[in-house]
Parts: sequence; structure tokens; C-alpha cells
Amino acid sequence: MTDATTAAHRAAAYWNAPGTVAEFRSLDAQPYLRELLDGTPVDGPALDVGCGGGRNTLALLDRGFDVLAVDLHDGMVEATRARTAAYPPGRVTVRQGPADRIPAEDGTFALAVCYGVLHNAVDRARWAAVVTELARVLRPGGLLALNTFTSETLDPALRAGTEDGQYLLPDGVPMVLLPPGEVLAAFASAGLRARGEVRTYVRDLEVGPRAVLRGVLRREGD
Repeated sequence: MTDATTAAHRAAAYWNAPGTVAEFRSLDAQPYLRELLDGTPVDGPALDVGCGGGRNTLALLDRGFDVLAVDLHDGMVEATRARTAAYPPGRVTVRQGPADRIPAEDGTFALAVCYGVLHNAVDRARWAAVVTELARVLRPGGLLALNTFTSETLDPALRAGTEDGQYLLPDGVPMVLLPPGEVLAAFASAGLRARGEVRTYVRDLEVGPRAVLRGVLRREGD
């Protein structure tokens, strides 16, 4: 078994563990997402990338969006399906799959939510592929609500990976952490530019400190 395969199995074991699934299923959407939704017209479908236990999917549905929710891990997919079961099937679709292969046509979504997902890419190539994919599925003028960890503050428990920007968690699972400016530049190159203030701050989590970039990006075009 290769190191990459071992890391993928470890990541899947964590995200599919009943305790992790139950924890994420119990969470509610963050106030900053609800504030964004309150001021965002419902003029097309929405995408929830890395839907976890379904908290952001619910917030999008409650706002009036039809939603495609996608997550890599079966446990989270089933949790989101269970949590949104009361909604008509035509309003919500939950699929299992990676963030760099969204099952949708070009320019489908008026809004996409990508919270706590991008930094979980295993390497720089996959990270860049997710950026390109988000730009592909957003319509011109569409919005991306982004929340991702960056390299602005690094947990001492992280180890350097095999390429620049890749770091290994103590269990060997990789993640990609880049400077905030590089994150925004990559999205700008894909046609997504910041709309309003982009916030950067540090969260002290049980696993260690994590630097966060949070903001709303707009797909260029009419």
C-alpha cells in the first residue's frame, strides 16, 4: 500500500467515523453564512462543496435555493441525506464525489459554498484543480463563499510534505496550506475575485492553531 493510499484510508476513517459524522450532523450554519444568504437573491441553484453533516445545505435550502451537495465521504453524504430528507427531492441532490469533479454543467450555479474543504486537497495539483472546478461550475456573476486554512500561521505539529505548500498532519494525512495572497491570486487567475472584505484570522482548535481566510468571491462576467 502506497503512502498516498494509506493517507487516504486514514482520512476516510476519520471523516466516516460515527462520532465525527454525528458531530458534524449536529452543527448549525455559521452566522456569517446566514448573513450572506440574507442579502443574496435566489436567482439560480446553489452548490455545497464538502457538505459534511449538511448544515450549510440546510441553510441554503431554507433560504430558497435548490441545492446540489457533494462530499467525498460516504458517512457525510448519508448524514446530509438524512438531515435534508424532509425537503422535496427536486430541491436537493446529495452526491458522493471529490471537489475537483462536480457533477454539473459549466456555469450552473448562482452560489457555491466551500467551507473547510480546499485545504484538504492532498497536493498542489489537486488544490488547483478544485479552484478551476469551482470557477467552471459558477455562472458569470455567481458567488463563491470561501473559508479555507492558510499558511499564515502554522501549527508546530505539522510536518513539511514533499512539495511546497503541502503539510502532513501527525497521522500522515496531507493538506495544502498557502499564503492568503497566493490563494486569492489563484482564484483571480481562474476568474474569481474578492467581493468586499476578505478576512484572515487564527482559530485555536483542539488539534492546534489554524489560520483562516474567509470571504466572498465573484465569478467575472455579466
